[in-house]
Amino acid sequence: MEPSDRPHVAIHLLILVGTAVGIGILEQVERRERDAVSTLTGQVQAREQFIANVVESLSEGLVVLDLEGRVLTWNRSMRDRYGVEADEVRGRPFIESFPSYRREGLAEPLGRLLRGEIPSFVLEAVEHQTLRRGRAIQNIKGSLLREQGRAAGVVLLVEDITHRVALERSARQSEKLAALGTLAAGIAHELNNPIGIISSRIEIMLLDAEAAPLPLEVADDLRVLHRHAQRVARIAQGLLSFARQSSGERSAVDVNDLVDDTLLLFEKQTTKEGIAVKRALAPGLPPVWADGNALQQVLLNLLTNARDVLEAGGEIAVETSFTSGPPGAVRLTVRDSGPGIPPDVLPRVFDPFFTTKPGGTGLGLSISYGIVRDHHGALDVESQPGHGTAFTVTLRPVGAEVTA
Repeated sequence: MEPSDRPHVAIHLLILVGTAVGIGILEQVERRERDAVSTLTGQVQAREQFIANVVESLSEGLVVLDLEGRVLTWNRSMRDRYGVEADEVRGRPFIESFPSYRREGLAEPLGRLLRGEIPSFVLEAVEHQTLRRGRAIQNIKGSLLREQGRAAGVVLLVEDITHRVALERSARQSEKLAALGTLAAGIAHELNNPIGIISSRIEIMLLDAEAAPLPLEVADDLRVLHRHAQRVARIAQGLLSFARQSSGERSAVDVNDLVDDTLLLFEKQTTKEGIAVKRALAPGLPPVWADGNALQQVLLNLLTNARDVLEAGGEIAVETSFTSGPPGAVRLTVRDSGPGIPPDVLPRVFDPFFTTKPGGTGLGLSISYGIVRDHHGALDVESQPGHGTAFTVTLRPVGAEVTA
């Protein structure tokens, strides 16, 4: 190597060493950046998982929609309460998936929210007909979901208040019936004596008329008076039954046996009228602590009401089942295929003297409600015009604790 080439070689060596050092430094920088990105990615994933866990653990239902109204998120509470899996609705338009919301008043404010016309809305006590779990009562809150200051979707918070509303209604009904019961007992006692005297006098006059005939018109009038006096007497007796706490002997009652025994009294004549009676009795139900005769009266009242709204070709279904609340409770349902009860009438069906049947006293359901209440149970009704009616009795099993 010529002496003159040595500086060039040294420069090349310096360049190679510098390049190697630079590459090493770049690799370290790149490794640090990769580690930082990996750490940030892990943090983001952990945060997303935390948010997902929060959403899934909410006791209220939570639904997230995009700006087209399609479902993005459907949490566990919505799945468990209404029996609809997230995969069934994710990516589908919410209102199209649940069309009953359209007539129940949710579609209009939701549409305004999606268009950005309002920032939020609140709907209270929406009576929603679910796809698979029957009727539910919900409080629904809708809010815009924003991202970097711009609308990105909608969040719906769905609070199911069905059980709470049922308890409140039951408490109000019990208070109302207790007050009416006190009044009814007094009225019934006051009616019994004069009505008994009127009926007895008319009967004596009719007997006397056999020996000394009265004009035909007078005899007919007496029979009309006697018939209506007897009807007043029946109403007075019904008032006493309504007001009186059950004093019957209580024992362990098999609800399925009770149904079978009651249908022996009811089924034959009903079948002759062209009305089918079907039963679906769950095996292995626990016995309930009850006055069997009083519960049979309740069941007969419900069956008779169902038969009275049906024509030939109609159907009555009697079903028994378990229910999760109260734990281990027994449910007895009488369902008919009749015309249903109008919404304005439904809240009044348990009121004394309220009836839509010609000649009815309006006391049958009130008495039934009182009997079930006296057994620390619940009597509920569900009905939609054109889709029949279902009365459900819920009773605690033997040994269940009862709180006053």
